[in-house]
Amino acid sequence: MKKVTVIEASSESKAADNRKIRVCAYCRVSSMHKEQQNSFEAQASHYTKYIQSNSQWEFAGIYSDEGISGTKKEIRPEFMRLINDCENGRIDMVITKSISRFARNTADCIETIRKLKSLGVTVYFEKENINSMSQESELILSVLSSLAQEEAASMSSNIRWANQRRYKQGKFQIATAKFMGYDKDGNGDLVINQAEAEIVKRIFREYIGGKGSAGIARTLNEENIPTITGTKWYGSTIRRMLGNEKYCGDALLQKTITADSVTFKRKSNKGELPQYYIKNNHEPIISREDFERVKELIEIRKKKQGIDEEVIKKMRKRYPLTGKIICGNCGNHYKRSIYNTSNKYRSVVYVCSSTEAEKIMDCNARPVMQKGLHQAFINMSNRLYSNWRTLLLPYRTYLKKLVQSTADRTEIYNIDNQIIELAEQESMQKILLAKGSIEPALFNKNINETTAKINEIKARKQAISTSIVNQDILLAETEKSIEFIKNYTYIDEFDEDCFNAIVKDIVVKSRNNLCFRLKNGMELDEFMGGEDDVL
Repeated sequence: MKKVTVIEASSESKAADNRKIRVCAYCRVSSMHKEQQNSFEAQASHYTKYIQSNSQWEFAGIYSDEGISGTKKEIRPEFMRLINDCENGRIDMVITKSISRFARNTADCIETIRKLKSLGVTVYFEKENINSMSQESELILSVLSSLAQEEAASMSSNIRWANQRRYKQGKFQIATAKFMGYDKDGNGDLVINQAEAEIVKRIFREYIGGKGSAGIARTLNEENIPTITGTKWYGSTIRRMLGNEKYCGDALLQKTITADSVTFKRKSNKGELPQYYIKNNHEPIISREDFERVKELIEIRKKKQGIDEEVIKKMRKRYPLTGKIICGNCGNHYKRSIYNTSNKYRSVVYVCSSTEAEKIMDCNARPVMQKGLHQAFINMSNRLYSNWRTLLLPYRTYLKKLVQSTADRTEIYNIDNQIIELAEQESMQKILLAKGSIEPALFNKNINETTAKINEIKARKQAISTSIVNQDILLAETEKSIEFIKNYTYIDEFDEDCFNAIVKDIVVKSRNNLCFRLKNGMELDEFMGGEDDVL
């Protein structure tokens, strides 16, 4: 006779069944215009109240990207934070306004939905009334997200057409926030900023006088003269300014174009689309004669130094160390060079571009031999292989604690509540103004203060969100490094695959001291072997 034994459901399963569903919302607006900001705040307020009104749900927060395109998920820190929190079991359900708010790239949309479904996370699209857990959802989502992607591509095409039409008419907009020397007047036209223009004139004057771009950058840094963005001056910054036609009053339009309608990456326009050159568009800072003289000097110095841009690009692809070595003294990259090319002592070296490219001693960093760099990597790699348990495992534990910490997420939750409260205050101010209960001057003052406060805390939220995502990226890279090293072995010669797998870049800290900065955020110092490694 058959005997049936009942295996009772575990208490953990029962608890899981009785647990409230942790629900969050994802919001995104793709511009920073005032009406879009209001839409963003309205979405955040709506979803907060909507989720909290359901007794079966537990509010798990608002994830919101503002002023960011939806065509690529990697450039949306809040979206990436949402995915990471789903992976870490913090979310059961995501509500979003529509497919186009979630993603406009079909591949990203389907990939993300599948990933979240495998984690048991539901995504509900409010506008389309689609639940990702339903059987027919993937087919519908595929069709609708394709339409959203086509809409984005069509919109991009329309914008491109409109821009080209304006360019032909000589109409365009130039952002001056990162453009030294000019401001905009009330009509949007360029006007000279006299204080900044003096710095621009000095740069051109010194270059014509024989000083190199790295030397100019070094002097400006020594004198604590800030760049337009408040960062450090570099030779590359100076070179970009020296080649900017706007300083002689002209404007070259459509220097960059959208590479494709899926990633929407920008790239240099190499003739794929027409460019438009407007002469005498605005008041110049630099005379045309001086600008042309600088162009000539740049070409003369390139020829003297044997610089060929196409060769440089090919070398970057061909040699694994190219573009990966950074001078700890000036911050510029080292470039590959050959010493003693015509005899038996021929050797490959890497030289700080500040000393080599400009032919002036702006930086006292010494060249380093490639064989020394290779040997230092071999030593570092073998040391990491021998000690990965004591180096990588504790570091992984540390990163996991950061990822699992609730402090940053609690602060983001508090920021969201502050944004909603401030938005409601703004709405109340508008009601009072409409009723005549508040003077327009006081209304403007209050609105400006509220807007400034909202922008301030939004910037704080963005910084926290980016930090959270970066922690997850470093943890993922550490996991990859552990798996790679576990299946690795000791090496006695430079291994390009190993180098590319674990090393982000190398900082030359001193004559014999290198710092290997790994992709997982760790930094490991290594000393060069002998006198032959440094010239």
